[in-house]
Amino acid sequence: MKGYFRGVRAFLAQIDLPSLGREGPGGLRQLLTAFYVLFGLGFFVAVLGHIVKSRLLQAAGIAMVMLGTVLFMIAVGARG
Repeated sequence: MKGYFRGVRAFLAQIDLPSLGREGPGGLRQLLTAFYVLFGLGFFVAVLGHIVKSRLLQAAGIAMVMLGTVLFMIAVGARG
């Protein structure tokens, strides 16, 4: 079993992760933090819209979730 884990670790060590170049893992952490904040805030706004029956808040929350996802993918793609 130990040989299996050594092989997995060796395989994972060969994978080139995006955003871990010159700026290090700090850049990836900033991207993830911004994504999580926008994503969480979008869900909160959408749920609040459902509670108060406001289609505008629902749409704004959904748009925030989509925007956060798209911006995160663009940022990771640009850094990768």
